[in-house]
Amino acid sequence: MTHIERGELDYAPYYCEENVWRLLGRESLKSLRAWALLISNAERRVVFMRQRSGRPVDGLVQWDYHVVALVEGGLEGYLVLDLDSDLQFPCPLGAYLEASFPVDVQSAQAPRFRAMSARDYVVNLVSDRSHMRRPDGSYLAPPPPWAHPGAPRAAKNNLLEWADMGLKKPGNLLSLEALRSIALSARVPDRRLPL
Repeated sequence: MTHIERGELDYAPYYCEENVWRLLGRESLKSLRAWALLISNAERRVVFMRQRSGRPVDGLVQWDYHVVALVEGGLEGYLVLDLDSDLQFPCPLGAYLEASFPVDVQSAQAPRFRAMSARDYVVNLVSDRSHMRRPDGSYLAPPPPWAHPGAPRAAKNNLLEWADMGLKKPGNLLSLEALRSIALSARVPDRRLPL
């Protein structure tokens, strides 16, 4: 895999979907098999550990959704690129799953994953950032300095639809157990992510 330094990437706190959109659009990643992983659940409350904006002791935080990048890293297996995590960057998929998700989480709050090819995610994501605005129109967190995904085409905002794990499409839906199984199978030569 191409070497990527976290500090060299575009980053805006609380705009994970756009950070991953910018990351997956990089020329250096276009030759790799890569995906966006949208992480949420039916309750829109996923508990994460090791997040930089989480509590100081263990990075625990609860997100309504989160987005990370997943790349095929050759001998390294699958690698997660989570710009909001304090784990190594990139992080092997198995290690990321083990460190990020508590094992005692109730099934209703267990994370679900929507895996979308990098190309589909970059080309089709539309976010007008309305989910980051208060009723008075002010932002909950300063918006990124770049144009929002989907600008300037007049397309329907689809970010929150994609974070709805009740919808079958786009991409493929995976459970935490299924993704853990994929992480283990990555150690088998020539085994590819079933997407």
